[in-house]
Amino acid sequence: MTWLDIGCGTGELLNLILSSCQPKHLKGVDVIDWLEDDLRPHVELLIGAAEEVLAKPGHLADRVLLVETIEHLEAPWLVLRAAARCVAPGGRLVVTTPNIASVRHRLELLTRGRLTAFRPDNAPHMTPILPHVVERVLGEEGMRTHPPRYAGRDIVPWTHGQLWPHALHQRARRSTSVSVVIAADRDPDAPAR
Repeated sequence: MTWLDIGCGTGELLNLILSSCQPKHLKGVDVIDWLEDDLRPHVELLIGAAEEVLAKPGHLADRVLLVETIEHLEAPWLVLRAAARCVAPGGRLVVTTPNIASVRHRLELLTRGRLTAFRPDNAPHMTPILPHVVERVLGEEGMRTHPPRYAGRDIVPWTHGQLWPHALHQRARRSTSVSVVIAADRDPDAPAR
């Protein structure tokens, strides 16, 4: 398969894909060239704002990834639409972002008037993302979304870093997970965009 990682950074995810999936082609997009040197022979790196880079033709991929990226963007919905248009027929797009429905986020919003992952001292996080908005945008782009899933145990509020107990996390993932994962598929019979 061909893979497109938007917001690829140093290439950790691309390296994992390279070592475990035997990709046909790997492509990364980021505004800064900080890809690890050992990945350069294997990755086609595109530097620039994702909404501009992806607007150009030739970026169709079987798997398109926006992993912990969309919340960093000034134009998250433009990038999400551009990413959706890069998904080949039969392909899949995966978006992960901080889970603002977690107990920790809700309590901090209630007590301090802000979301944990979007505090003033966390400047890279610009835009809280709501899963239903991601689903709507992807639907408008002709994609079929799956119910959101949740990943990573979050910190129990006011415990100085203690994670939620595993058993509780298994029963209440939406409330105790640090990230939300939204996947969407393009119909295999859909015309290429």
